[in-house]
Amino acid sequence: MKKVIILLLILLVFGCGGKKQVKPPSEEYSYTTQAFKIVDEIRQAYQNKDNSGIRKHCSESAYREIIASIRPFDRAELEFTPVFAEMFADGFRLYVSWNGKWSYLGKETEERGLAVFLIKGNPPQVEKILRGNPFRYPD
Repeated sequence: MKKVIILLLILLVFGCGGKKQVKPPSEEYSYTTQAFKIVDEIRQAYQNKDNSGIRKHCSESAYREIIASIRPFDRAELEFTPVFAEMFADGFRLYVSWNGKWSYLGKETEERGLAVFLIKGNPPQVEKILRGNPFRYPD
């Protein structure tokens, strides 16, 4: 009887103690994570009025579009939350929900929306903002 109990304990310890295999993230997940990181770095650069930080993660046309849309502000606070990502033949689309607060000359403005960033390349960079440009406020 003792031998049976010891044998069951040994099987229990060694049978359940194996390493769990962790599946590596998919290529789409890795690209999505990288794309959101880039969009978030653009957000931070915008808040800090750092045009070179914006340029670093955009195509030339996207950079010009963003810079041309920026309105003057004393302070900006933007929050980005990834919502959805899609792969298309023309690139990768990242949908981002955003909330923003801007202060300019003592006036506060709040807005929110859904932006769609077209992202291309490896490493990814913003090619165009297809809708809901959060960088065009305050109105």
